[in-house]
Amino acid sequence: MDPHISSIAALGWCRALGLPDDALTEPGRVTRIDDSVRDVRLLTVGRSTAIVGPAEAVSRLEGEPEPAELDAPRLETVVAGHAGRTEILGLCTDWIDATRVENPLVSHDPADLEELLRRCPPDDVAEAELAPAGSSGLFVLLDDDHRPFAGAAYREVGSLLADIRVMTAPETRRRGMASTAATLATHDALDAGLVPLARTRRDNRGARTVAAVSGYEMWGTLVTVRVPPGGRP
Repeated sequence: MDPHISSIAALGWCRALGLPDDALTEPGRVTRIDDSVRDVRLLTVGRSTAIVGPAEAVSRLEGEPEPAELDAPRLETVVAGHAGRTEILGLCTDWIDATRVENPLVSHDPADLEELLRRCPPDDVAEAELAPAGSSGLFVLLDDDHRPFAGAAYREVGSLLADIRVMTAPETRRRGMASTAATLATHDALDAGLVPLARTRRDNRGARTVAAVSGYEMWGTLVTVRVPPGGRP
């Protein structure tokens, strides 16, 4: 990974997590208490680890000698939480063309994205966290009847990163539609001077493949676990 791009990504995540700008520049562990949230987040980049979450959860992690090695199931056990997920974070530094649809019909209308999401399984929609509100660089691929079958958009993170999210209708998967939509959103982010970021669940091989063919290189991991109010198990 290009050191300059990596440093930009680190700064973007520091801002997103409410940490000092230089929190991820040196090896070691940095923590921040935030009792206004119910998620504990563990970000690992190289030999640097950042932990942000409610006081009870963060204190339980202080006894873990190597928090960077925690995956979602182990983190759930340590903090007495649930709904854990481990995401691979990838960065794209170049305009890689992974389109598989020639001259695609593209819409930028949030209504088309809403229709696409209605055609997809709720679990997939929840995982993608792709929503019309607050998204930039929206690209929805339409068929000849103007029905949406794939889409991608991004949200800015710390005014430096573009968090790219992709969704494809079930009946059109494994045809290169996701990589086509991802390429359009990725190139738009690069043109805007942002560093494209892909967040894919470790166990979602399809999403990780799309990210890889679209030019994303692994940069770090993010483990997120929901904890009960007040730290109650």
